[in-house]
Amino acid sequence: MIACQLPPRALVLSWSNSLRRDIHYKIVVPHDNVKLRKRRVSAQWEGNASIISSTTAAADGQQQLKILIVAGGTGGHVYPGIAIADEIKNLDNTAQVEFAGTKDRLEWSAVPKAGFSISAVDAVAIRRPLYSLQNLLVPLKLLRALFSCWKLLNKIRPHVVVGTGGYVSGPLCLTAAICGYPVVIQEQNAYAGITNRLLGRIAQTVFVAFWAATAYFPKDRCMLYGNPTRVELGQYVSAAVARRIFFPNDEQRSTADLEVAGLQSGRRGKKEVVLILGGSLGSMAINEAMAGIAAKMLEEHPERYIIWQTGPKYYEDVLQGIAYSHPRLAVFPYVNAMQMAYAAADLVVARAGASTCSELLVTRKPSILIPSRNVTEDHQTKNAEAMTEAGCARLLSEEALTSSALASLIDELLGDNVLLSDMMEKALKAAAPDAAKQIAQHILLLANKQASRVAA
Repeated sequence: MIACQLPPRALVLSWSNSLRRDIHYKIVVPHDNVKLRKRRVSAQWEGNASIISSTTAAADGQQQLKILIVAGGTGGHVYPGIAIADEIKNLDNTAQVEFAGTKDRLEWSAVPKAGFSISAVDAVAIRRPLYSLQNLLVPLKLLRALFSCWKLLNKIRPHVVVGTGGYVSGPLCLTAAICGYPVVIQEQNAYAGITNRLLGRIAQTVFVAFWAATAYFPKDRCMLYGNPTRVELGQYVSAAVARRIFFPNDEQRSTADLEVAGLQSGRRGKKEVVLILGGSLGSMAINEAMAGIAAKMLEEHPERYIIWQTGPKYYEDVLQGIAYSHPRLAVFPYVNAMQMAYAAADLVVARAGASTCSELLVTRKPSILIPSRNVTEDHQTKNAEAMTEAGCARLLSEEALTSSALASLIDELLGDNVLLSDMMEKALKAAAPDAAKQIAQHILLLANKQASRVAA
């Protein structure tokens, strides 16, 4: 068993918590809804026009463009911001891209790993329910947060401020709008978060992943681009190369060895990798289910390998709980090189969070999705249902999650190569690999316009 953390920087990306009808429209339902289709095409055409214009502006501009991205809380907010930042730098390597966030959340470690600087600002969280006594202090906290945001804006003087969600984006985007800076936001979910819903009233542009999200924003400001994903996830990586990263001591098995493994497992001898993810924080339910089947699965399937991300909180407990070492089992608290993990995997077992679903679509990975019950508005179940109806995944509810149920579903999917191929093709159809580039192009267009105004 390999128990360590990989050195490459975090490359996890984000996808929206989609409503079922959006993916259902895109994948399952024939395109006979002309009115809705025209809306989608119109939004996409506007995006294409901005791409052409911003490329020219970036090439001709003399002043260095400054972009400030505020993202915080979870990977679902942070990694879209990083994806946009990467594309901005790809399009204009002279642009100055900086981040703002809080010191005690994911952004404080993920952003520097991605190669960008980050400044600390105060966040203001609105507790649920709204009548919570903790919300009585919100006005005072907001004033303090607005002041810290004003100081940061006065220091950086960005041409555009980009908010990708989370409580930290509220005060900064609000302050930016008051001070006259252009503000744009990116909404990953079909059901928009409360912060972005409020910011949508002051934002010049709202980038949405699904048309359903436009119900929460002024429609004339919405652009339908999909969710930003990192370029690395869309690049080809050999499965054999990726697997050697996780199993460096795995000896090359001869054809005869693989044939024996195939006879023992009832299938042809072919290496297959199961990737276990519980989100960036991990999942106790998934860890417990896997702990009950890992040893038996590797024993019964000599051609099978397991890459298991436990989450930092559960890592030591998992190691102690399984008390099991195997050359085809790699356990990590957190996988930094996600592009390699997906390249190595034949099947993914995961939560149905925004980031994970986006990655699964872009990397075309068949999956078993186990939604968390502890999320607002039960977004993960909606994600999993949408992915299942699209044919990209299988849903296994946490209530039905047992070691035996999970093992049976893994064996069923890995035992049907035709089904796996079909799931891969359907995932590709649902993906939006160019979203980050299109959003970055539009941001550069706005930045160039603002720079021209400032210069004038």
